[in-house]
Parts: sequence; structure tokens; C-alpha cells
Amino acid sequence: MKKGLRVVVVIALVVGLAAVACASDTVTIVDSTGRAVVVPQPVERIASAYGIGTYYVYALGAGNRLVAAWYVGVKSLGQAPASLRAMEPRLDELFSVGDPNVEELAARGADVVLADAAKHAAFAAQMQGIGIPTLLLAPETTQGVVDTTLALGAALGEEAAGRAAQFVSDFWRVFAASEAATRDVPSGERPRVLFVGSSSLQVASGAMYQTQLIEAAGGVSVSEDLVGGWNTVNLEQILVWNPDVVIIPPYGNVTVADLMTSADWQSVRAVQTGRVVRMPRIFAPMDTPLPESLLGVMWLSSVFYPERETFDVRAEAAAFYEAYYGYALSQAEVDAFLVP
Repeated sequence: MKKGLRVVVVIALVVGLAAVACASDTVTIVDSTGRAVVVPQPVERIASAYGIGTYYVYALGAGNRLVAAWYVGVKSLGQAPASLRAMEPRLDELFSVGDPNVEELAARGADVVLADAAKHAAFAAQMQGIGIPTLLLAPETTQGVVDTTLALGAALGEEAAGRAAQFVSDFWRVFAASEAATRDVPSGERPRVLFVGSSSLQVASGAMYQTQLIEAAGGVSVSEDLVGGWNTVNLEQILVWNPDVVIIPPYGNVTVADLMTSADWQSVRAVQTGRVVRMPRIFAPMDTPLPESLLGVMWLSSVFYPERETFDVRAEAAAFYEAYYGYALSQAEVDAFLVP
């Protein structure tokens, strides 16, 4: 499943979100919407108005160049995990919420802005209008994660491009190992999985990244036929699905105890067998399309097939955060990756 890379002259990386170096002092990035954006080099000041995109900046070793940042799942400084504060000592200075403001980001001297392709088209046009290149990103699939990583690596310089290539290698290594480990499992014997959202009756559709992670880890999403984003269903539908495993994300108000003690859920196979689990979280939710989702595949694989021991998730997690975030997990954080 690994994708080859072609190096052209200095740093050109062409994959999906193609990045082609067109001169020594610029690089042209084709973003998720197909816009060709010329980014002057070197990029020294980055504003990430896209909460998911911020974590790519850190993973590519460019966090010290941030001048403003939004963080997915963090709506106020009080919600910021202690780990994020430890990793980013400038959090109070960088932290931003709400709609991005053109004048403010211009005042911060941003050389490039990262924005959400789904929400920020008009904002991107305004930024471009005042001469600040803005990349619209939408890494909503596994290939999208890879393409976004390579494109941002090309935009942010040679060191970032090298880290991007290494991450892509690690990413496909995990997917290949998981696929190889479950290749012999018939489709009818794979665990049937329900991925809930911020409430117990909110479930992931087949189009969502969470479903891709489930499939990559060797499971089958019981809600794969649903369309769109999060769907709200009734309890009767969940009883019909009768999943083997229920996954709770590291956000929202649902807890394992809520489902395990609910009288309404006692007929669900996952509750009867104690296979209701909540994903761990260090910086950002690893069920979202950002670099940490690589760990999401490993963790889900360990939940679905504990007897196979495809990954040493705790060791992999420690190595991942050290390599890509320069962050040493505490023992408690390492233990958070233990699967019940």
C-alpha cells in the first residue's frame, strides 16, 4: 500500500495534493480544492485557521513557526489537555477560536495560512487578495492524510518534506501490517463495530474517516450504509445492528460506564461481552484525519484482535510522539493505550 515518491530538482512532491517546485524562491501547492497556490520560500510564519491542520504543522517539525493556531476539539484554553500545554509552551499566545479574521492574521505577519476547505473558501480568497497565500485543506480520507502531509511538507521546506516522507512511510507500514494480520479472517468473522459520536445515538456514517479506520484495523462498521456525516439513530436500530464492539471517541459526554450500566443497552452484544471501549487521547482525537490517526489504526487493531498482537501499541505510541512531536509520554499516558 505504500505510495512511491518522485523527487524533481529540489523538493517537488507530486501526490494528490501535488506540490511542484517552480523556482528556488517559491513552491506551488495544489490544495484540496484544486487551487494552485504559490507559496514564497522560506515559510517562516504560519497561521493555521484549521484545527486539524495545526497538528500537521507540529508533526512536520514546524510548530515553532506558528503565529496563530486553532486546535481541533479545543474550544477554550480551559479545555486544552495538559499534554498539549506541555508540548506547546506558547499555547496562550497562539490559541485562537471562532471564525478567522483577515486583519488579525495579516497583523501577525503570516507567510502562509492553512484553512478549512469546507468552510473557509471566502476567507481564503480574502487572504489571497491581500497577498497572503492560503491553502484550503480537506484530509477526509486515508489518502487525503497522505496527500496533505506531502503537500505541506513541500510548502514548509526541505526538513519538513523529509519528515513528511517518513510519516507517509510509517503510515502505510501500519496499514500494511494490519491488513496482513487480518487477511485470513473471513468477512463474516470480522468484528462488527459501532462507532458512536458525542451522544450514544449518534453514529459514524460509511463516508466518514472513522469507518475507514475501522476497516483498516480489520473490522466492519455496522453503520457503513449510512451516508453523510454523523447520523442520529434510535435504540431499536442499534439493537438490530447488535455490534460486537462499541467504540467511544475521546470527546463528547458518552462514557463506557454510561453504556455498560444502561438498562436500554443490556441486550447489545458488546455490552454483554464487555467490549465497549473509549479511545485514548494525548493531543487530538485520533479518530480524526490527522497524523495521530495512525495510532488510531493500531489501537483499534488491538481492540478487535487482542490475541494477534499485531502492534505493541504502547511502544509505538511512545515512539510516535517522540519522533513527530518531540514529546515524551508519561507512564500514565503510555498506560492509556492499554486495551481493556
